[in-house]
Amino acid sequence: MELYSKSEIFEVIKKFLKENKDSVLEILGPTASGKTGFAIEIAQKFGPAEIISVDSRQIYKDINIASAKATAEEMRGVPHWGLDLISPADKYSVAEFQQYAFEKIKEIQARKALPILCGGTMLWLDAISENYLFSGEQGEKSTKKGKPRFPVLKVGIHWEREKLYERINKRSEIMFQNGLIEETREILKKHEMGYQALTSFGYLELQKFIEGEISKNRALELNKQRNRNYAKRQLTWWRGREDVHWIKLV
Repeated sequence: MELYSKSEIFEVIKKFLKENKDSVLEILGPTASGKTGFAIEIAQKFGPAEIISVDSRQIYKDINIASAKATAEEMRGVPHWGLDLISPADKYSVAEFQQYAFEKIKEIQARKALPILCGGTMLWLDAISENYLFSGEQGEKSTKKGKPRFPVLKVGIHWEREKLYERINKRSEIMFQNGLIEETREILKKHEMGYQALTSFGYLELQKFIEGEISKNRALELNKQRNRNYAKRQLTWWRGREDVHWIKLV
């Protein structure tokens, strides 16, 4: 795997944008890798730009800490889309999000701004950039891909596995300190959530803590483990991809 420095990737982006009209940048990487901060940095450097969050968890209203949504302060004035689209009790398919993203990209380009896809939901990112074709109400992927709708430069954030796991563990600790348990209590009061939603956000282990089945430390360790396992799946998905420019942040 070839790894680029930040200055090198900035030159790659500059060249790509100069050579491709109506292009889109895609910032991807495993959970806790620093995608959002880096996308905002790029938006400020190459703007005007707007960010579309491609995260199957950040589409839910009221789920802020658990999905690691950027705060208004962290966004630093860069418009963000793809957040707070539906209730936690609702369902939303990859096909629906693909069409949402396509429309947002058109709107952003019409404003003469650069669209930046940013996220770690692997299938959703590929569905947009590679124009997967879907059929049926559930948005089932067909065996075909359509012609890409726009030129895309994919930039992935790389960390050594040990360092990535340190970042994941630290973020879980910060989430617990910043009110994740309190957010969980409110979510469980307000919404009827299915098993998949409970597990994907780590609410299941937090619910067990709230109900006295496990300790707070055990809930924290399970949260860390869940996020590390998710990072493994993400890295497996992108392994060997030749269409991603990997940057090593320090």
